[in-house]
Amino acid sequence: MPRVSVRDQLHRHLRDYLAIAEAHPPAEMSLDVRSVAAVLHVSPTTLYKYRFNEEINAAERRQRGKTHLSGSEIEKRFFAEQLDQLKTELEKERERNRQFVGRIAVIEANAGRLGIDPEELYRAVLKPVRSLSRAGSNMSGARKRFRPF
Repeated sequence: MPRVSVRDQLHRHLRDYLAIAEAHPPAEMSLDVRSVAAVLHVSPTTLYKYRFNEEINAAERRQRGKTHLSGSEIEKRFFAEQLDQLKTELEKERERNRQFVGRIAVIEANAGRLGIDPEELYRAVLKPVRSLSRAGSNMSGARKRFRPF
């Protein structure tokens, strides 16, 4: 039976410790590479070597996010996140508008190049003439396909 890898064993201990530490406030159990290395009795260099520092930093962010906030702090955070989201959406829409303006400029330039008055592109399309009924006229050409012999 093969020997258990030191990395795998350390990773298992690290996950166990991080799961416990996330439930506690940052003042009780701080989650940074040096303090975690001291608890696990390994060198911080070892944690960096195996890239466990990324996992520790993610756990620290989750721990900070779980701290108990007052009602006004929760409300502030909610509105700040909503404001950021709206700003992002606004910037996306502005970019779409810039692309549409560029596309319209290309269309106008091509219309002028082809000899079409660009102002004609903005005129309303006329409604079709509906004074004559086309009922039963079989516009699809079915008469041609089913001709009697």
